[in-house]
Amino acid sequence: MIDIVFFDIGGVLLTISPEATIQQLSQHTGLTPEIVRSAFPEDAHDAYEKGFIPDEGFYQAYLKNLPSHKGLTSSQFWNAWSQLIVGETETIDVLMSVSRTTKIWLLSNTNPMHIEKEIHVYQFPHQVDGTVYSFDVGLRKPDPAIYLKACAMAKTSPERSIFIDDLKENVDVAISVGMNGIHFRNVIQLKKELEPFGVL
Repeated sequence: MIDIVFFDIGGVLLTISPEATIQQLSQHTGLTPEIVRSAFPEDAHDAYEKGFIPDEGFYQAYLKNLPSHKGLTSSQFWNAWSQLIVGETETIDVLMSVSRTTKIWLLSNTNPMHIEKEIHVYQFPHQVDGTVYSFDVGLRKPDPAIYLKACAMAKTSPERSIFIDDLKENVDVAISVGMNGIHFRNVIQLKKELEPFGVL
């Protein structure tokens, strides 16, 4: 018996384009996309998505990593950051079908700016029963602790839940803590792998 289906967001419910963000930052700074990409502050991003630093801290970390930035403003940076999200995917139809029989939660590595400023315009956030955002819980996938935290928050056990993510590593760790996992590749494949669980 499955109580909860956890959906990842980026790459599953939303199409994302890091290249769109990089291209816009390149235009604002006059730096090549390759330089902008290589300057991405991985440690600061990890801290930002865990809620350890604020929006301004992440912006400043990016500025610090760029060799030059021609006065890249906060507004320009966050506008470029918003370009990461392209739009909702057809996976929303699967989510809606599952929601008729089973509770839906979101389990995502994400940041306050995208959640508080961007995703409300899409359908899926308004169709779920709960959310586990990395910046709220201080943990990021694939840390095993975030999956156990998600199950605790949703008041279920790992074996009574399904986790769907486009990154195999994240799914593998979810399975290792006892969850049922589906590595998302496309909607047809997702429906086929959900069928045996009786949630469609």
